[in-house]
Amino acid sequence: MSKKVLTVQDISCYGQCSTTVALPILSAKGVECAILPSAILSTHTAGFKDFTVLDLTDEMPKILNHWIKEGIKFDAIYTGYIGDVRQFDLILLAKEKLLKDDGLFIVDPAMADNGKLYPALNSDIVEGMKKIVSVADVILPNITEACFLTNNTYSENPNYNKLIEDLNKMGAKKVILTGVKDNNRIGATYYDGIDTATVLKDIEAPSYHGTGDIFSSIIVADILNGLSPKDTLEDATTFIVDSIKATKDDKAHSYGVKFEDVLNK
Repeated sequence: MSKKVLTVQDISCYGQCSTTVALPILSAKGVECAILPSAILSTHTAGFKDFTVLDLTDEMPKILNHWIKEGIKFDAIYTGYIGDVRQFDLILLAKEKLLKDDGLFIVDPAMADNGKLYPALNSDIVEGMKKIVSVADVILPNITEACFLTNNTYSENPNYNKLIEDLNKMGAKKVILTGVKDNNRIGATYYDGIDTATVLKDIEAPSYHGTGDIFSSIIVADILNGLSPKDTLEDATTFIVDSIKATKDDKAHSYGVKFEDVLNK
């Protein structure tokens, strides 16, 4: 019987990120995916100007209350980009009412990169993210997000062990830190308080928006499908590398990766 996951994040109508990558990837891996959109954007916020944003905070409790009345339950709840602080309490309500007793609460604190918060986000979002990270079963921050969450000063070459331990102390049961580098290799490290696993790949240029969302979606699916931490990291990092290779010769396609070419294989 297939697993059922609810993803809570924005819909960027154009740009290959957030919900528009989570849905096909989770589905291709045999996981049923329901969505609770936090906002609708005309495009993502990287490289586009004058994008439109429709905040859906007022609609979210109506959707949640309908599902609660219907008795709908999920094997996992997976959160991504959240643009309004009021939504964090709604996410906790979903966790309380819609997650199975043995379900997983997985948080991708998608709010920052390259040392800076995404446009339109502020310290209130960081504090709200800390609240849901503290009760998560799995978190998937990049280096910048990890620094914001743990109040560490951002560095391109941080003390990874300290970052991971600080994240673990926040309450998250399992940490997957992305953007870990070693010379010309990049990847991710898993830590559950006892065991660790790291997978690194040769750095592929250029970098693209949305690869973090793709990585997280693969991780969520693989966890639900019972893969080991090492195999999960290997699957996700390989997929990202292959997606970048499928895209980088197309200079007109700079807004995301052609993950469909890889998914099709």
